[in-house]
Amino acid sequence: MAQNTITNLSWIFIFVLSIFIGCQDPIIVGNDLLDEERLNIGVSDTFDLSSYTISGERVVTHRPSVDSRTYLLGNLNDNVFGKTSAEIYLKCQLSSTSKPNYHLEQLIKYDSLVLVLAYDSTATYARSIAAQKVEVFQLNQTFSELDTFYSDTNLPFGSPAIGEVTTVIRPKDSVSIVDHVTRKIVKQGPQLRIRFNETFGKVLLDNENAAKNDTAFAELFRGLYIKSTSLDNTPFLYGFNFSDAARNSTNSVNKLIMYYNVSSGDTTLRKTYEYLINAATINRYVHDRSGSQVENFILNPTLGDSLTFLQSMGGVKSVIKFNDLNKLSGRLINKAELDIYVADLPDQNGFYPPPPQLLASRKNSSGTLSLIPDIVQLVNANVNFEPIFGGSLNSTAQIKKYTINITNHIKSALKDNTYNSDLYLGILTESETPHRAVLYGAGHSQYPMKLKITYTKN
Repeated sequence: MAQNTITNLSWIFIFVLSIFIGCQDPIIVGNDLLDEERLNIGVSDTFDLSSYTISGERVVTHRPSVDSRTYLLGNLNDNVFGKTSAEIYLKCQLSSTSKPNYHLEQLIKYDSLVLVLAYDSTATYARSIAAQKVEVFQLNQTFSELDTFYSDTNLPFGSPAIGEVTTVIRPKDSVSIVDHVTRKIVKQGPQLRIRFNETFGKVLLDNENAAKNDTAFAELFRGLYIKSTSLDNTPFLYGFNFSDAARNSTNSVNKLIMYYNVSSGDTTLRKTYEYLINAATINRYVHDRSGSQVENFILNPTLGDSLTFLQSMGGVKSVIKFNDLNKLSGRLINKAELDIYVADLPDQNGFYPPPPQLLASRKNSSGTLSLIPDIVQLVNANVNFEPIFGGSLNSTAQIKKYTINITNHIKSALKDNTYNSDLYLGILTESETPHRAVLYGAGHSQYPMKLKITYTKN
């Protein structure tokens, strides 16, 4: 009974898969269930491939109406990839339901102004904790949440910093703080707290127009630039959760809090006002590959037959060329899989784990990168592409490998001689993830990239 169930599910999977390939020839999967002698199946994995590394392209880090979660901060620095820094621009805003009333108070005394940001506990890279100096600067101009921003955004800011903190970043640890109003110790979720200088805080507290009017507030509080640097040159990236839910929930950690006191007779009333974090948050990524191995491999593409490189955040991509697909001319392609092995380099995989999921793109007729048909067809059908396309990291004690299904990509190249079959490897959600990988190239002596084609013989 169990065997029949497995067989039925296998044939259902084959049927469903055929729906997603459009006008392409059918992809035959589960060949172990078929009579290979009757179908005259052939397999070839001796194709001529070449590989090399190129600089990546800027990535979108804010798009209107798109709910992005993770925003990265910090720095990486080593002789393989060079220097990478992640910086943040963000804005604050008045609550739409509750404007501040501190401008109505008579005997008011400023206490402090504190920026509180919620960590994304899943976003640490290179280390799990590290000592950092975090600095906050005010922007010289504001920016609109209605615009799209890329990772190369560079907004001018003033100096010196209006707030800073030196601390050990612990993105998974809750914190205990003294509640300003009740004076009780309360436990809160993992967060970074940055106290602004008194001059800036008092200007905000004393500005009546900025308390009553959103436009006046935006003109006074134009936005913030945040950077984080290591105290001992330790490579470390960490992230914040700025998703819509994390910013707008009733008990949201993300906020800018004005703390102040009001005298009432012989009593001092402790009060607060909480400004919101605006949806327009931007990640800026800066890559300096001077003197790195990656720079050498980019400048000398022939080295790519031994190693290629991948890095998110608009870093670098690996390119794979298929040099002799013409020998498949006239064949009925059933399946095409590409095996890619992760290079085991010293001090890399331990500190810098490879990405859990790869993507594959090609250059379209306009010269821009677009996902290959094997992914596009599944995404357009609102189907999770990973179980069929593959691209997830497969690890054993000795080997880390990716296998991707590029059947329709290869078929398209065989049918259309204007179709560019060069494959560009990328990383899923690379604008929000810090991963990178060193891969064995197409000509590596032990673990070369390998294309395996299953086809029906004529």
